Amino acid sequence: MSSKLNFTKLPNHETLVDILDGIDIVINAVGIIAQTKTKRFKKIHTHAPIAIFNACYEANVKKIIQISALGSQTGTTPYHVTKDRADEHLRSLDIDYAILHPSIVYGDDGKSTALFQGLAALPFTPIIEDGSQKLQPITIQDLVKTVEKAINSPEKNIEINVVGEKEVTYKELLQGFRKWLGFKPTKSITLPTFGTNFIGKFLDEPTVNHDNITMLNQGNSASVQPLAKFLGYIPIGIEEKLFNSEANNSQKLYASLYLLRPFLRFIIGFVWIFSGIVSAFLYPQHQALELLREIGIPAGLDMPTLYIASFLDITLGVLTIIGYRLQYLLNFQMIVIVVYTLLLTALAPYHWLHPFGPVLKNIPLLFTIYILSRLEKYR
Repeated sequence: MSSKLNFTKLPNHETLVDILDGIDIVINAVGIIAQTKTKRFKKIHTHAPIAIFNACYEANVKKIIQISALGSQTGTTPYHVTKDRADEHLRSLDIDYAILHPSIVYGDDGKSTALFQGLAALPFTPIIEDGSQKLQPITIQDLVKTVEKAINSPEKNIEINVVGEKEVTYKELLQGFRKWLGFKPTKSITLPTFGTNFIGKFLDEPTVNHDNITMLNQGNSASVQPLAKFLGYIPIGIEEKLFNSEANNSQKLYASLYLLRPFLRFIIGFVWIFSGIVSAFLYPQHQALELLREIGIPAGLDMPTLYIASFLDITLGVLTIIGYRLQYLLNFQMIVIVVYTLLLTALAPYHWLHPFGPVLKNIPLLFTIYILSRLEKYR
């Protein structure tokens, strides 16, 4: 019997006990890397797990597998502190448990893996300080095997660091991904740590924030020997697992486009905003009104139509830059451009022959928006 719980709407204690009745093993793998208005570290990492652990105890669950984080016992960031509080509560219960402390977990379609690949594909290698921060990535397959082993182990209390075979520095990690992508070596550039939260929001990357930079500088490595003894083999390191191979063309393309996505969003938003400002305030007004009358807008409605259309353009631009319901917004933008283009084609087709191509440029803009919509959907 298996069940999944929604941590955003956790049932009360009695309901939790009923849900867990007859469950042998509970695995808590829920976690966030950055807080939002609705998702807070205390709620997701501490309060919800503790409520579930208590309900597990009353429901006579046989074992709890807690996916914690490497460094949670010594880390000082809210991410580590809230993880550790749940771990500490689980240790206090009279129930079999396994607390697993994984380092960075990588695998196909992993968020952190995609970010590292995107950073590695840049024309320069961006590093923090000297890039010597220690990491010890573990494959998702080895983490899964550790969970399976913990489930079947007769040991009552297991606590183990889940790390790959070898340490690798942050700089070496990016260089390794760059080599894997088939790109030539490039220069390293040290990035400042101030403004990290703003950069993370602009890139729409929750892992890029001040707390995660702090965790990176604290290091993320441990001895692999306890895990090797537990599993019966040494988990392979990222160099042997990944960097000895070469990425395929689709992986190279994805890495090359990954960090272009937020810039593309900003450029499209800027085009809409600038277009709206020019139409309403900078372009000769009599020419703008004449164009509206050419497509059938009667005198008296031409001025309100001009300002409404300009306001729509500016609004679309602002919402695009802030990323509000972006997938729906991009679809709406494509509809607007198609309608604009069809109206001009039907009612004022000579604009296609304009030497600066104001209508013709709708075509590349339309496909640019479509490309961004695909990047957003499959990021």
